[in-house]
Amino acid sequence: MTACSNQSSFDGSRTGNNEQFIMEYNLLNDTKTHEMELEQGAIIDVTIENIKGRLDVIVANVNGGEIYRGNDASSGHFLIEIPKTGTYLFTVTGSKAKGGVSFKIVE
Repeated sequence: MTACSNQSSFDGSRTGNNEQFIMEYNLLNDTKTHEMELEQGAIIDVTIENIKGRLDVIVANVNGGEIYRGNDASSGHFLIEIPKTGTYLFTVTGSKAKGGVSFKIVE
């Protein structure tokens, strides 16, 4: 027999388009992915706020070439430069996580 759980895997808000991917959550027990078409040299402003739980963050092109990986990521703010034009995946995985992440193209 399998056990059923009434626990939510995501309690929060999520906004994503081709210029930003923003999530704020009281609970993230799941993986959320967002795709953006980015130009070579684009700068992504990254903010991670990890209040509790485990948070893993990966930024990679669609061929799997990682340009950032944060395993058990801590809160922080930094910039990522896109090495070549293409489609990029922003993957955020939480385990009992509370906080937020923000990826925004710098104008």
